[in-house]
Amino acid sequence: MTNIIIAHQTITDRDAIGHDILGMYETLIEQGHNVYAYSEYCLGKAKSLPTSSTINKKFFEDRNNIIIYHHSIFWERGEKILSEFKGKKIFKYHNITPPDYFINFSDINYQKCKEGIEQTKRLVGRFKDSLWICDSEFNRQDLFRHGLRPGHCSIVPPFNVLEDLEKQEPNFQLVESLIDNNSNNVLFVGRVAPNKGHIHLINIIKKYKEAYDTNVHLWVVGSVDHNIQRYNNELYKIIKKYNLENNITFTDSQPIENLRAYYLACDEFLCFSEHEGFCVPIIEAQKMMLPVVTYGESALSDTVGKNQIVLNDFDYNFAASALYTIYKEDNVQDFCRYNGLLNVNSRFSNHVIKDKLIKYLDLSKIEESF
Repeated sequence: MTNIIIAHQTITDRDAIGHDILGMYETLIEQGHNVYAYSEYCLGKAKSLPTSSTINKKFFEDRNNIIIYHHSIFWERGEKILSEFKGKKIFKYHNITPPDYFINFSDINYQKCKEGIEQTKRLVGRFKDSLWICDSEFNRQDLFRHGLRPGHCSIVPPFNVLEDLEKQEPNFQLVESLIDNNSNNVLFVGRVAPNKGHIHLINIIKKYKEAYDTNVHLWVVGSVDHNIQRYNNELYKIIKKYNLENNITFTDSQPIENLRAYYLACDEFLCFSEHEGFCVPIIEAQKMMLPVVTYGESALSDTVGKNQIVLNDFDYNFAASALYTIYKEDNVQDFCRYNGLLNVNSRFSNHVIKDKLIKYLDLSKIEESF
């Protein structure tokens, strides 16, 4: 039996990294290990996790213990923890948004991302002989660029809540309102941030409306960050310029029953994000049998899998035509749905991820390496 600490600045059941941590926690508990959480902020279900605040200094000095450190943003206290911890160190890397996306919108976000990337370089330099786990090949290549050696890094996709989402009873009133609006309902799920490609989405809806039909509606479901109000204002300004006020809605974050309703009742999932380390909403859409149209850079083409509609550049006309074709052609809808569901079930179900994690960690071998 091994004592393991899972560490991240924030642990919550409200975001993708939190879901990964909770899934990892449950997996290691099932394997018979003592597992604790270490964070500055525990929110939601994560509050029930046993925390290392009850663990004394002796725990950190025991070389038989293991820390699994989730790295996604600059965490000053986290780096100190790693320096103090004498046991085996394992890293889960979720990528960090390049700071230049925020340079015109938020000094705070710019600085956080800049410091996060600098911290990544330091961690790779100091702990290059540790085990590293990445969400995607894109993330792994990022670590290689920072100097990590290939033999020390493997890919294990993030644990997710696909099963919970599938079991969740939707907001039926919302489902009915979407179905009854007589529009091609296009969905994007993700926080409102400059790397997420909202301007591309707006331009695609503009092209769709000009070329095909005015009855189209983009639903942007995700938290609005008021620290980047300049970015939010720019989006609203573009929407107004193109007379799309009645065609685009930003819903802010939504409860799970509403999220389930959007996935069920919308007609396509559209993602033109410019930087993603994995993109969980894509596999959520595929699990809900929602056809996906996506830009193919960063981790997106790998996550969406084979036989899906992936664009290699920002071709707004082609993207608009893809949305229209899916909306009008049942055989295209069926093709996208079948292959999307095949992708998510074969690669990203939690039991598949659990097997990958257990195989890669193989804690018995890790213990022997001390």
